[in-house]
Amino acid sequence: MADITTALTAPTLQPVAAVKTAVALGTLVLTLDGDMPVEFLTIGDRVLTRAGARRLQGIVVTVVQNARVIRIAQGSLGLDRPAADIIVPPTQPILIRDWRAKALFGSETALVPAARLADGDYIRSEVLNEVRLYTLHFAEDVVIYAGGLELACPATRVTA
Repeated sequence: MADITTALTAPTLQPVAAVKTAVALGTLVLTLDGDMPVEFLTIGDRVLTRAGARRLQGIVVTVVQNARVIRIAQGSLGLDRPAADIIVPPTQPILIRDWRAKALFGSETALVPAARLADGDYIRSEVLNEVRLYTLHFAEDVVIYAGGLELACPATRVTA
């Protein structure tokens, strides 16, 4: 049986639909060493999550051509959220803790696929010629801090 923890995977060419959770090249991820671009993370790094620091178990890098992604403009989810424009797949769950959660879901917080937040202006669907996406895996499902947003990341799954 193979385990994603064995190594950083080589970039693969996939359709964006195959990538459920990820951040684009250049996205800053909060670690115990401060903000680090996602492409500089390595297995074993301690990433800050809502549940505390967790060790990164695996990283899957996927190159997607003609990718339909969601671009979230700087400051569109609060004063400094995100800190800069951020690109994620449409299915990337984002933790929201503001009026949107209350208005859309009747709750103080909600994990929402990025596409559901699209308004066409500040949070919009785009097609990029090519994008490099990084999916981070942990021993348990966690919410990380990336680019000033709170993003859900999956637990490592063992594959045969």
